[in-house]
Amino acid sequence: MVLLLLMFGLILGLSDPCLGSEVFSSQLFILPLTHQNFSFLTPGVTYRPSLLKMPDLPSWLHYTYSPAVRTGFVYGVPPEGMQDFQLEVIAKDKHTYETSHRVFKMDVLEQPRKPYEVHFKIKNMNVEELLVGGRWDRLHQVISSDLWQESAEDLTVTSLASATQYGDRLPASPDEKEGVYVSYGSSVPFSTALLELEKEVEPLWDHHPCPSYFKKASYERFFRQQGFAIDWCSFKLYNNKKNTLIGDDADGEDEGPKSPVISALENEGRVYLQRRDQVEKRSYTFDVVHTILIPLVVMLVLLGLLTLAMCCHRNNIIPTGQDIQMVQYASIHRANEALRSLKGREHSPHPSTATTMTQADTFTRSRTASPSSTLPRNSTLSSRRFEDYATLSRPDPPPYQRNGMTPTR
Repeated sequence: MVLLLLMFGLILGLSDPCLGSEVFSSQLFILPLTHQNFSFLTPGVTYRPSLLKMPDLPSWLHYTYSPAVRTGFVYGVPPEGMQDFQLEVIAKDKHTYETSHRVFKMDVLEQPRKPYEVHFKIKNMNVEELLVGGRWDRLHQVISSDLWQESAEDLTVTSLASATQYGDRLPASPDEKEGVYVSYGSSVPFSTALLELEKEVEPLWDHHPCPSYFKKASYERFFRQQGFAIDWCSFKLYNNKKNTLIGDDADGEDEGPKSPVISALENEGRVYLQRRDQVEKRSYTFDVVHTILIPLVVMLVLLGLLTLAMCCHRNNIIPTGQDIQMVQYASIHRANEALRSLKGREHSPHPSTATTMTQADTFTRSRTASPSSTLPRNSTLSSRRFEDYATLSRPDPPPYQRNGMTPTR
């Protein structure tokens, strides 16, 4: 396994990951980390790589771990003008909690950026899955043998990153793969197969996410046979001499030397900057109509319907003169009934002046010691009204006087 990983590093420009390595700028290098590199007997080891005397890796370097082969991978593309650097890796055995420390010296050899690059996304695997199991060799064979035969001599990998590093969202289902973005570069112009393939998938560039119902591309069979599912919405060809897409219209003039900031941005994140005259010009009339006029028209229509509904049902909302007269008659009728009831109560005999005696008045109190037995338990008491009990303790009213004179009895 160690020999296989060392050979893998040599193919990608890595000579000896344990003693010192030579890497090329603008070209991918991969540093495999195994437990043998740190003199551990068992493969259950975790790794924490960083730059020497720094807390973390730079933005163009990444780390991933493959549980299938129990190996960690540090990978990245050194930008142009990058100087030599040193990687510090701390390994910890998860069984014995022993730690080990190694420093890998990387000698960066300057290499110009490849003028022609093909960029695409593999959506059915992650980075750690692409680096093991011979998948990397099979992908390289598809590009060099089936699509770009003329570039077999100097075909190199110029970019490798997971989909999340490019800004894509994590898949909703844990069973789905994140995806991998890969770029291959060469100094040989693009083949006819690549140009035809880009022309075929160019209508998909404006679709996000990429539609799954799109017809199969003509060259998709080469990738499917090797177990790769390509996201054709991300398949693009770049001409670094013009710094534009092959499908774009460019005048072909050289832009001259670029500033270090622009070069670092392009090398680090694969951001291909455009000139002002290359930015697409379009009208915003449709956006204004869509966002302002249509909602305004809908609001006016709803307001008109509401106004119409209120005007049509005005007769049901406002009472008529006949209804007002009925309400006044009902209130007067209730007042008359109340006066009649008070008049009838005035002529009824007062309870205090009644001469008749009921059974409750002659009921003798019990002489028992129980206080509850002294209360009369007669059903006639419950038939009395509350007004009768309320007037028992009141004194008799004074005699009625007419014109200030007291009548004689």
